[in-house]
Amino acid sequence: MRMRKAIPSDLDYLVRIDLKDEVSFFNTSSLSAEEMRLHQEKISKFVSSSERGAWILDDEAAGKQAAAIMYSVANRDQEYPWKTIYHELDRGLFQEDGRFIEIFNLWVEPEYRRQGLATRLKCKLEEEARSRGINLIYTHTQYEHVIELNRKLGYREVRRGPIWDDVIRVSLIKTF
Repeated sequence: MRMRKAIPSDLDYLVRIDLKDEVSFFNTSSLSAEEMRLHQEKISKFVSSSERGAWILDDEAAGKQAAAIMYSVANRDQEYPWKTIYHELDRGLFQEDGRFIEIFNLWVEPEYRRQGLATRLKCKLEEEARSRGINLIYTHTQYEHVIELNRKLGYREVRRGPIWDDVIRVSLIKTF
């Protein structure tokens, strides 16, 4: 497996995995052409913005992507035009300037699961955070196996409850 930074030609893959992700609000059959365009525009920022990014693990032997993680540099003190729970989290958890990395999406193709790829991607994201002078990574999920993985990697629960819908999600952070 080869790890690399996502590039513009990966956009279709990143859009596809975001639409497949079980926590996504979208499914491709219900999106209008305009909604799909807007979704592609949103995801394109993960390959074009300095405040967002994505890492991909390629299965070179099979000639395809096996896994990816998308993230953004966020700020606990910033106001966002969408629902967040950052202000509910203890300000003391965050570094002085409020910056942290938020995991937007972590996806491992089904045939590659339980092989340590998610762990590799999360470790790479820790390197990314350190290189940016950021000491906290935030994620949330409602899936027990993902919560368990995060705990094994040193994440701790900081909140449990709905965020933007009625689904109970667990918010976890890792500081270093």
